[in-house]
Amino acid sequence: MSVTALELTLFRTGGVDIAQGAFAPWLPATEREVLMPSPVWSALVRTAQGNVLFDTGLHPVHIERPEATFGPQPRMRIVMREEDRILAQLALLGLGPSDIAIVVNSHLHFDHAGNNGAFPDATFVVQREHLAYAKGRPNFPAQYWDRPELRYHQVDGEAEVAPGVRVVPTPGHAPGHQSLVVDLPETGRVVLCGDAAFTRDNLERGVVPQPDPAAGAASLARIRELVSGDLDRAFPSHDQGSWERWRHGPEAYR
Repeated sequence: MSVTALELTLFRTGGVDIAQGAFAPWLPATEREVLMPSPVWSALVRTAQGNVLFDTGLHPVHIERPEATFGPQPRMRIVMREEDRILAQLALLGLGPSDIAIVVNSHLHFDHAGNNGAFPDATFVVQREHLAYAKGRPNFPAQYWDRPELRYHQVDGEAEVAPGVRVVPTPGHAPGHQSLVVDLPETGRVVLCGDAAFTRDNLERGVVPQPDPAAGAASLARIRELVSGDLDRAFPSHDQGSWERWRHGPEAYR
């Protein structure tokens, strides 16, 4: 790859069987509690200024103990394999922890920041509002991200991470949630949505179940605007059908 080019690689870092209604409230009541498989994934963006990692996935403690973080949950079951370890996935791409210069967390939930501690040399880019919101909240387990050895670079609003790579606030799922915009030389602009959009259906319908529904709807509209309505260039967080269609490492988007 040319040192001036951008390249995006997606790879699996776990999975969750989750009640369908958590993502699709429009389903009939009889279908909402049915568990469906949902991927947990991270992304590597190779840039001329270093490697950027988007989200760090589930911690490998969940391989042997799926209930390690929150105990038994009737609407959610962690499914994680040995090969889902983020360091194993990066090794397949020829990289180790010290090769990651920047980590962008969409937010600090355990399936998006579970391996932050694996990258002590990186700078973590988060929204200032989100870091303040997450601290001390039990649904943002501190053991995965609130660690003294980690450096958090707090930003306010849109910010460039590297040339052609920027964070854009997409709140609704949590205050200060952010998505990553990457302007690829061949594919064009893509948006890594994080939990602003769980599925493509959320983007198509303009509806997503979020703690702040109005902010969530506005964030969906912002993502659609960023990709000029081409939803093939928007990557939602937990859509199994979309995941099966996307390229996965070592294949890349350029």
